[in-house]
Amino acid sequence: MASIYQRSDSKKYHLSCYPRPGTKLLRASLGTENLEEAEKVAQAVEMLIRLERLSDIHVPQKLLAELPGVRSMIGSNNTAEPASPGSMVESYKQPSTPKCSIDGAIHALIKRSFNGENVHHATLDKISRFRQFFGPERINALDPRPKSELARRRKVKAPETWYRKNKKDEMEEKTYYRGNEMSEITPEIILEFFTAREYGRSSKRHFRELFHELYQLALRNGSYIPPNPYAANPADELPSYQGKDGPVTVLSREDEIALYAAVESDSIIHFGCQLMVEGGFRLHETLALRRFDLDLSKGKIRLRMPHRERINSTGLKTGERTVTMRTPMRSMIEVYLENHPGRASEWCFQGNADQRMTSDAFGKQLRELTRKAGLSWTTQDFRHTFATNRIAENWNLKVLAQEMGTSITMLMEHYAGYIDPPVLASTHGL
Repeated sequence: MASIYQRSDSKKYHLSCYPRPGTKLLRASLGTENLEEAEKVAQAVEMLIRLERLSDIHVPQKLLAELPGVRSMIGSNNTAEPASPGSMVESYKQPSTPKCSIDGAIHALIKRSFNGENVHHATLDKISRFRQFFGPERINALDPRPKSELARRRKVKAPETWYRKNKKDEMEEKTYYRGNEMSEITPEIILEFFTAREYGRSSKRHFRELFHELYQLALRNGSYIPPNPYAANPADELPSYQGKDGPVTVLSREDEIALYAAVESDSIIHFGCQLMVEGGFRLHETLALRRFDLDLSKGKIRLRMPHRERINSTGLKTGERTVTMRTPMRSMIEVYLENHPGRASEWCFQGNADQRMTSDAFGKQLRELTRKAGLSWTTQDFRHTFATNRIAENWNLKVLAQEMGTSITMLMEHYAGYIDPPVLASTHGL
Protein backbone atom coordinates (compact mmCIF):
# COMPACT_ATOMS: atom_id res chain seq x y z
CA MET A 1 0.00 0.00 0.00
CA ALA A 2 1.18 3.49 -0.76
CA SER A 3 1.51 6.00 2.04
CA ILE A 4 0.90 9.73 1.49
CA TYR A 5 2.50 12.33 3.69
CA GLN A 6 3.69 15.95 3.80
CA ARG A 7 6.98 17.44 4.84
CA SER A 8 7.81 21.02 5.75
CA ASP A 9 10.44 21.21 3.00
CA SER A 10 8.19 19.86 0.24
CA LYS A 11 6.36 23.15 -0.52
CA LYS A 12 3.18 21.50 0.76
CA TYR A 13 3.15 19.05 -2.14
CA HIS A 14 2.02 15.58 -1.16
CA LEU A 15 4.70 12.89 -1.18
CA SER A 16 4.25 9.13 -1.53
CA CYS A 17 6.10 5.96 -0.58
CA TYR A 18 5.75 2.73 -2.58
CA PRO A 19 7.19 -0.77 -2.03
CA ARG A 20 9.58 -1.74 -4.80
CA PRO A 21 11.52 -4.92 -5.68
CA GLY A 22 14.22 -5.96 -3.27
CA THR A 23 12.39 -4.43 -0.25
CA LYS A 24 13.40 -0.95 -1.41
CA LEU A 25 11.06 2.03 -1.07
CA LEU A 26 10.35 4.56 -3.79
CA ARG A 27 9.62 8.06 -2.48
CA ALA A 28 8.41 10.79 -4.85
CA SER A 29 6.19 13.87 -5.01
CA LEU A 30 2.66 13.44 -6.37
CA GLY A 31 2.86 16.97 -7.82
CA THR A 32 -0.32 18.28 -6.21
CA GLU A 33 -1.49 20.06 -3.07
CA ASN A 34 -4.98 18.56 -3.34
CA LEU A 35 -5.30 15.59 -0.99
CA GLU A 36 -8.18 14.05 -2.95
CA GLU A 37 -6.24 14.22 -6.20
CA ALA A 38 -3.12 12.89 -4.46
CA GLU A 39 -5.03 9.81 -3.29
CA LYS A 40 -6.22 9.15 -6.87
CA VAL A 41 -2.65 9.45 -8.20
CA ALA A 42 -1.43 7.04 -5.53
CA GLN A 43 -4.17 4.54 -6.47
CA ALA A 44 -3.20 4.79 -10.16
CA VAL A 45 0.46 4.09 -9.34
CA GLU A 46 -0.55 1.10 -7.20
CA MET A 47 -2.52 -0.31 -10.11
CA LEU A 48 0.49 0.06 -12.41
CA ILE A 49 2.65 -1.78 -9.89
CA ARG A 50 0.10 -4.61 -9.81
CA LEU A 51 0.05 -4.69 -13.63
CA GLU A 52 3.82 -5.09 -13.58
CA ARG A 53 3.52 -8.15 -11.34
CA LEU A 54 0.97 -9.65 -13.77
CA SER A 55 2.83 -8.72 -16.94
CA ASP A 56 3.45 -12.38 -17.87
CA ILE A 57 -0.29 -13.25 -17.75
CA HIS A 58 -1.92 -13.52 -21.18
CA VAL A 59 -5.18 -11.62 -21.60
CA PRO A 60 -7.41 -12.75 -24.54
CA GLN A 61 -7.54 -10.30 -27.44
CA LYS A 62 -11.35 -10.49 -27.54
CA LEU A 63 -11.50 -9.18 -23.99
CA LEU A 64 -9.01 -6.40 -24.69
CA ALA A 65 -11.08 -5.29 -27.70
CA GLU A 66 -13.92 -4.43 -25.33
CA LEU A 67 -11.58 -2.34 -23.14
CA PRO A 68 -9.76 0.03 -25.53
CA GLY A 69 -8.75 2.36 -22.71
CA VAL A 70 -6.79 -0.41 -21.01
CA ARG A 71 -4.93 -1.68 -24.07
CA SER A 72 -2.25 1.00 -23.87
CA MET A 73 -1.50 -0.01 -20.27
CA ILE A 74 -0.86 -3.70 -21.05
CA GLY A 75 2.54 -5.03 -22.10
CA SER A 76 3.38 -6.27 -25.59
CA ASN A 77 2.78 -9.91 -24.58
CA ASN A 78 -0.97 -9.25 -24.40
CA THR A 79 -1.59 -6.89 -27.33
CA ALA A 80 -1.13 -6.98 -31.05
CA GLU A 81 0.35 -3.48 -30.89
CA PRO A 82 3.40 -2.73 -28.73
CA ALA A 83 3.19 -0.12 -26.00
CA SER A 84 3.86 3.39 -27.22
CA PRO A 85 7.38 4.73 -26.58
CA GLY A 86 7.65 6.75 -23.41
CA SER A 87 4.46 5.32 -21.91
CA MET A 88 4.37 4.29 -18.25
CA VAL A 89 4.12 0.63 -19.22
CA GLU A 90 7.29 0.88 -21.30
CA SER A 91 9.26 1.77 -18.19
CA TYR A 92 7.90 -1.23 -16.27
CA LYS A 93 9.07 -3.95 -18.69
CA GLN A 94 11.06 -6.73 -17.06
CA PRO A 95 14.80 -6.59 -17.80
CA SER A 96 16.26 -9.47 -19.73
CA THR A 97 17.83 -12.03 -17.40
CA PRO A 98 21.59 -12.38 -18.03
CA LYS A 99 23.24 -15.75 -17.82
CA CYS A 100 24.74 -16.41 -14.38
CA SER A 101 27.16 -19.33 -14.26
CA ILE A 102 26.76 -21.72 -11.33
CA ASP A 103 30.47 -22.48 -11.33
CA GLY A 104 31.36 -18.79 -11.23
CA ALA A 105 28.99 -18.13 -8.33
CA ILE A 106 30.29 -21.11 -6.32
CA HIS A 107 33.93 -20.18 -6.92
CA ALA A 108 33.25 -16.59 -5.78
CA LEU A 109 31.48 -17.78 -2.63
CA ILE A 110 34.21 -20.23 -1.63
CA LYS A 111 36.98 -17.71 -2.32
CA ARG A 112 35.22 -15.03 -0.29
CA SER A 113 34.71 -17.45 2.61
CA PHE A 114 38.40 -18.40 2.67
CA ASN A 115 39.35 -14.71 2.69
CA GLY A 116 38.04 -14.24 6.21
CA GLU A 117 34.27 -13.78 6.13
CA ASN A 118 33.77 -17.24 7.68
CA VAL A 119 35.78 -19.34 10.11
CA HIS A 120 37.79 -22.07 8.40
CA HIS A 121 35.59 -24.87 9.67
CA ALA A 122 32.42 -23.22 8.32
CA THR A 123 34.01 -22.83 4.87
CA LEU A 124 34.94 -26.50 4.75
CA ASP A 125 31.36 -27.34 5.71
CA LYS A 126 30.06 -25.31 2.75
CA ILE A 127 32.41 -27.12 0.38
CA SER A 128 31.24 -30.47 1.74
CA ARG A 129 27.59 -29.58 1.09
CA PHE A 130 28.35 -28.34 -2.40
CA ARG A 131 30.06 -31.68 -3.09
CA GLN A 132 26.95 -33.56 -2.04
CA PHE A 133 24.74 -31.60 -4.44
CA PHE A 134 27.05 -30.95 -7.42
CA GLY A 135 29.52 -33.83 -7.08
CA PRO A 136 33.10 -33.95 -5.74
CA GLU A 137 34.89 -33.65 -9.09
CA ARG A 138 33.06 -30.46 -10.06
CA ILE A 139 33.60 -28.76 -6.68
CA ASN A 140 37.26 -29.85 -6.47
CA ALA A 141 37.83 -28.04 -9.77
CA LEU A 142 36.36 -24.84 -8.26
CA ASP A 143 38.21 -25.08 -4.94
CA PRO A 144 40.79 -22.24 -4.78
CA ARG A 145 43.14 -24.19 -2.52
CA PRO A 146 46.34 -25.70 -3.99
CA LYS A 147 45.84 -29.01 -5.77
CA SER A 148 48.50 -30.61 -3.59
CA GLU A 149 46.39 -29.87 -0.52
CA LEU A 150 43.26 -31.24 -2.16
CA ALA A 151 45.09 -34.43 -3.08
CA ARG A 152 45.83 -35.07 0.59
CA ARG A 153 42.64 -33.90 2.22
CA ARG A 154 39.89 -34.21 -0.41
CA LYS A 155 40.19 -37.56 -2.11
CA VAL A 156 37.37 -38.25 -4.54
CA LYS A 157 35.19 -41.01 -3.12
CA ALA A 158 32.73 -43.23 -4.90
CA PRO A 159 29.77 -41.02 -5.97
CA GLU A 160 26.79 -40.95 -3.65
CA THR A 161 24.17 -39.93 -6.17
CA TRP A 162 20.62 -38.73 -5.72
CA TYR A 163 17.56 -39.25 -7.84
CA ARG A 164 15.95 -36.65 -10.05
CA LYS A 165 13.63 -36.99 -13.04
CA ASN A 166 14.80 -36.82 -16.61
CA LYS A 167 12.58 -34.26 -18.37
CA LYS A 168 12.90 -35.95 -21.76
CA ASP A 169 11.48 -39.39 -21.00
CA GLU A 170 10.16 -38.90 -17.45
CA MET A 171 12.45 -41.68 -16.27
CA GLU A 172 14.38 -41.41 -13.04
CA GLU A 173 18.14 -41.39 -13.18
CA LYS A 174 20.96 -41.28 -10.63
CA THR A 175 23.02 -38.13 -11.05
CA TYR A 176 24.52 -35.12 -9.36
CA TYR A 177 23.09 -31.80 -10.43
CA ARG A 178 24.56 -31.01 -13.85
CA GLY A 179 22.99 -27.62 -14.69
CA ASN A 180 25.11 -24.62 -15.64
CA GLU A 181 22.91 -21.58 -14.93
CA MET A 182 21.79 -20.25 -11.55
CA SER A 183 18.22 -19.73 -12.76
CA GLU A 184 17.92 -23.50 -13.31
CA ILE A 185 18.24 -24.32 -9.59
CA THR A 186 14.62 -24.15 -8.52
CA PRO A 187 13.10 -24.86 -5.09
CA GLU A 188 11.53 -28.01 -6.58
CA ILE A 189 14.97 -29.42 -7.49
CA ILE A 190 16.32 -28.69 -4.00
CA LEU A 191 13.29 -30.39 -2.43
CA GLU A 192 13.85 -33.44 -4.68
CA PHE A 193 17.42 -33.54 -3.38
CA PHE A 194 16.22 -33.42 0.25
CA THR A 195 13.72 -36.21 -0.37
CA ALA A 196 16.24 -38.48 -2.08
CA ARG A 197 18.89 -38.03 0.61
CA GLU A 198 16.43 -38.26 3.53
CA TYR A 199 18.16 -35.46 5.43
CA GLY A 200 17.05 -34.36 8.87
CA ARG A 201 15.70 -30.92 9.67
CA SER A 202 19.06 -29.52 10.71
CA SER A 203 20.80 -30.58 7.48
CA LYS A 204 17.97 -29.17 5.38
CA ARG A 205 18.27 -25.84 7.20
CA HIS A 206 22.01 -25.69 6.50
CA PHE A 207 21.48 -26.43 2.81
CA ARG A 208 18.76 -23.77 2.64
CA GLU A 209 21.10 -21.20 4.18
CA LEU A 210 23.86 -22.22 1.76
CA PHE A 211 21.71 -21.75 -1.36
CA HIS A 212 20.33 -18.50 0.06
CA GLU A 213 23.88 -17.16 0.51
CA LEU A 214 24.84 -18.31 -2.99
CA TYR A 215 21.96 -16.42 -4.59
CA GLN A 216 22.46 -13.35 -2.38
CA LEU A 217 26.08 -13.06 -3.48
CA ALA A 218 25.07 -13.33 -7.15
CA LEU A 219 22.34 -10.71 -6.61
CA ARG A 220 24.70 -8.26 -4.92
CA ASN A 221 27.41 -8.41 -7.58
CA GLY A 222 24.83 -8.07 -10.36
CA SER A 223 25.60 -11.38 -12.09
CA TYR A 224 22.08 -12.70 -11.45
CA ILE A 225 18.91 -10.73 -12.16
CA PRO A 226 15.81 -12.64 -11.02
CA PRO A 227 12.92 -13.15 -13.43
CA ASN A 228 10.58 -12.12 -10.59
CA PRO A 229 12.05 -9.17 -8.64
CA TYR A 230 9.42 -9.57 -5.91
CA ALA A 231 10.76 -13.06 -5.13
CA ALA A 232 14.41 -12.43 -5.92
CA ASN A 233 15.94 -15.32 -3.98
CA PRO A 234 14.49 -18.77 -4.85
CA ALA A 235 15.76 -20.20 -1.56
CA ASP A 236 13.25 -17.98 0.27
CA GLU A 237 10.47 -20.22 -1.05
CA LEU A 238 11.84 -23.20 0.88
CA PRO A 239 10.57 -23.92 4.40
CA SER A 240 12.68 -22.46 7.19
CA TYR A 241 13.32 -25.90 8.76
CA GLN A 242 13.61 -24.29 12.17
CA GLY A 243 13.48 -26.46 15.26
CA LYS A 244 15.02 -29.79 16.19
CA ASP A 245 14.81 -33.25 14.66
CA GLY A 246 13.96 -34.84 17.99
CA PRO A 247 15.07 -35.28 21.61
CA VAL A 248 18.78 -35.41 22.35
CA THR A 249 20.46 -38.71 23.25
CA VAL A 250 22.08 -38.72 26.68
CA LEU A 251 24.32 -41.44 28.06
CA SER A 252 23.66 -42.69 31.58
CA ARG A 253 26.51 -43.61 33.90
CA GLU A 254 26.09 -47.27 32.88
CA ASP A 255 26.22 -46.22 29.22
CA GLU A 256 29.46 -44.32 29.80
CA ILE A 257 31.04 -47.40 31.40
CA ALA A 258 29.93 -49.53 28.43
CA LEU A 259 31.37 -46.96 25.99
CA TYR A 260 34.76 -46.83 27.70
CA ALA A 261 34.89 -50.64 27.85
CA ALA A 262 34.15 -50.87 24.11
CA VAL A 263 37.01 -48.50 23.11
CA GLU A 264 39.49 -49.48 25.82
CA SER A 265 41.66 -51.46 23.37
CA ASP A 266 42.54 -48.22 21.49
CA SER A 267 43.96 -45.74 24.00
CA ILE A 268 43.78 -42.78 21.57
CA ILE A 269 40.08 -43.30 20.73
CA HIS A 270 39.43 -43.95 24.43
CA PHE A 271 41.01 -40.62 25.40
CA GLY A 272 39.06 -38.77 22.72
CA CYS A 273 35.75 -40.15 24.00
CA GLN A 274 36.69 -39.12 27.53
CA LEU A 275 37.41 -35.54 26.43
CA MET A 276 34.06 -35.26 24.70
CA VAL A 277 32.02 -36.85 27.51
CA GLU A 278 33.84 -35.10 30.36
CA GLY A 279 34.78 -31.84 28.62
CA GLY A 280 31.95 -31.21 26.16
CA PHE A 281 34.30 -30.78 23.19
CA ARG A 282 33.16 -31.13 19.61
CA LEU A 283 35.02 -33.75 17.59
CA HIS A 284 37.02 -31.28 15.48
CA GLU A 285 37.91 -29.32 18.63
CA THR A 286 39.21 -32.49 20.26
CA LEU A 287 41.41 -33.31 17.27
CA ALA A 288 42.82 -29.75 17.25
CA LEU A 289 44.45 -30.17 20.68
CA ARG A 290 48.22 -30.21 21.14
CA ARG A 291 49.97 -31.55 24.20
CA PHE A 292 50.89 -28.07 25.49
CA ASP A 293 47.17 -27.16 25.48
CA LEU A 294 46.66 -29.61 28.38
CA ASP A 295 47.90 -27.39 31.20
CA LEU A 296 47.84 -29.53 34.35
CA SER A 297 49.53 -26.83 36.46
CA LYS A 298 46.63 -24.39 35.97
CA GLY A 299 43.85 -26.93 35.56
CA LYS A 300 42.86 -25.60 32.12
CA ILE A 301 42.58 -26.86 28.57
CA ARG A 302 43.12 -24.23 25.92
CA LEU A 303 41.54 -24.54 22.50
CA ARG A 304 43.70 -22.70 19.99
CA MET A 305 43.46 -22.36 16.22
CA PRO A 306 46.30 -24.12 14.36
CA HIS A 307 47.93 -22.24 11.50
CA ARG A 308 45.60 -22.22 8.50
CA GLU A 309 48.39 -22.50 5.95
CA ARG A 310 49.29 -25.96 7.26
CA ILE A 311 47.92 -29.07 5.61
CA ASN A 312 46.63 -30.40 8.94
CA SER A 313 44.95 -27.18 10.04
CA THR A 314 41.43 -27.08 11.44
CA GLY A 315 39.09 -24.29 12.41
CA LEU A 316 37.25 -23.88 15.68
CA LYS A 317 33.58 -23.22 15.09
CA THR A 318 33.28 -20.67 17.90
CA GLY A 319 36.84 -19.43 18.10
CA GLU A 320 39.45 -20.04 20.76
CA ARG A 321 38.47 -20.58 24.38
CA THR A 322 39.62 -22.05 27.68
CA VAL A 323 37.87 -25.01 29.32
CA THR A 324 38.02 -25.95 33.00
CA MET A 325 39.85 -29.20 33.72
CA ARG A 326 37.47 -30.97 36.10
CA THR A 327 38.82 -33.58 38.55
CA PRO A 328 37.76 -36.67 36.50
CA MET A 329 39.31 -35.15 33.39
CA ARG A 330 42.59 -34.38 35.14
CA SER A 331 43.15 -38.04 36.02
CA MET A 332 42.29 -39.07 32.44
CA ILE A 333 44.82 -36.57 31.04
CA GLU A 334 47.51 -37.77 33.45
CA VAL A 335 47.03 -41.35 32.27
CA TYR A 336 47.20 -40.25 28.64
CA LEU A 337 50.44 -38.24 29.09
CA GLU A 338 52.02 -41.13 30.98
CA ASN A 339 51.16 -43.69 28.29
CA HIS A 340 51.96 -41.39 25.34
CA PRO A 341 55.11 -39.38 26.10
CA GLY A 342 56.29 -36.98 23.41
CA ARG A 343 57.11 -33.38 22.52
CA ALA A 344 54.81 -30.66 23.84
CA SER A 345 54.20 -29.36 20.32
CA GLU A 346 52.85 -32.67 19.02
CA TRP A 347 49.19 -33.25 18.30
CA CYS A 348 47.33 -35.18 20.99
CA PHE A 349 45.72 -37.20 18.21
CA GLN A 350 48.54 -37.91 15.80
CA GLY A 351 47.82 -39.08 12.27
CA ASN A 352 50.24 -39.94 9.50
CA ALA A 353 53.66 -38.27 9.66
CA ASP A 354 53.29 -34.84 11.32
CA GLN A 355 49.61 -34.45 10.54
CA ARG A 356 46.83 -34.59 13.08
CA MET A 357 44.19 -37.30 12.91
CA THR A 358 41.28 -36.42 10.65
CA SER A 359 37.61 -36.56 11.65
CA ASP A 360 37.01 -39.34 9.14
CA ALA A 361 39.81 -41.48 10.54
CA PHE A 362 38.68 -41.00 14.15
CA GLY A 363 35.04 -41.70 13.26
CA LYS A 364 35.91 -44.85 11.34
CA GLN A 365 37.92 -46.32 14.21
CA LEU A 366 35.24 -45.34 16.75
CA ARG A 367 32.47 -47.01 14.71
CA GLU A 368 34.46 -50.21 14.32
CA LEU A 369 34.95 -50.48 18.07
CA THR A 370 31.44 -49.52 19.17
CA ARG A 371 29.63 -51.68 16.61
CA LYS A 372 31.45 -54.76 17.86
CA ALA A 373 29.90 -54.02 21.25
CA GLY A 374 26.47 -53.31 19.73
CA LEU A 375 26.62 -49.56 20.47
CA SER A 376 25.50 -46.82 18.08
CA TRP A 377 26.22 -43.52 19.83
CA THR A 378 27.79 -40.59 18.02
CA THR A 379 30.29 -37.96 19.17
CA GLN A 380 27.44 -35.42 19.35
CA ASP A 381 25.73 -37.66 21.94
CA PHE A 382 28.88 -37.36 24.07
CA ARG A 383 28.57 -33.56 24.01
CA HIS A 384 24.86 -33.79 24.92
CA THR A 385 25.84 -35.99 27.87
CA PHE A 386 28.33 -33.41 29.16
CA ALA A 387 25.74 -30.63 28.96
CA THR A 388 22.98 -32.50 30.77
CA ASN A 389 25.36 -33.71 33.49
CA ARG A 390 26.54 -30.17 34.19
CA ILE A 391 22.95 -28.88 34.22
CA ALA A 392 22.12 -31.61 36.75
CA GLU A 393 24.99 -30.25 38.90
CA ASN A 394 23.28 -26.80 38.79
CA TRP A 395 25.95 -25.07 36.71
CA ASN A 396 25.19 -21.51 35.79
CA LEU A 397 23.97 -21.45 32.17
CA LYS A 398 26.24 -18.55 31.23
CA VAL A 399 29.30 -20.39 32.55
CA LEU A 400 28.23 -23.60 30.82
CA ALA A 401 27.69 -21.78 27.52
CA GLN A 402 31.21 -20.30 27.76
CA GLU A 403 32.73 -23.70 28.57
CA MET A 404 30.98 -25.37 25.62
CA GLY A 405 31.54 -22.57 23.14
CA THR A 406 27.83 -21.99 22.52
CA SER A 407 25.05 -19.65 23.64
CA ILE A 408 22.45 -19.70 26.40
CA THR A 409 19.77 -19.68 23.69
CA MET A 410 21.10 -22.92 22.24
CA LEU A 411 21.25 -24.50 25.69
CA MET A 412 17.63 -23.55 26.29
CA GLU A 413 16.58 -24.93 22.91
CA HIS A 414 18.28 -28.32 23.26
CA TYR A 415 18.23 -28.97 27.00
CA ALA A 416 15.16 -27.13 28.29
CA GLY A 417 13.68 -30.36 29.63
CA TYR A 418 16.72 -30.88 31.87
CA ILE A 419 16.77 -27.37 33.35
CA ASP A 420 14.85 -26.93 36.60
CA PRO A 421 12.77 -23.73 36.62
CA PRO A 422 13.88 -21.07 39.10
CA VAL A 423 11.83 -20.39 42.24
CA LEU A 424 9.62 -17.44 41.29
CA ALA A 425 8.08 -16.79 44.68
CA SER A 426 8.48 -17.79 48.29
CA THR A 427 5.98 -20.27 49.63
CA HIS A 428 5.61 -18.02 52.66
CA GLY A 429 3.82 -15.46 50.51
CA LEU A 430 1.19 -17.92 49.28
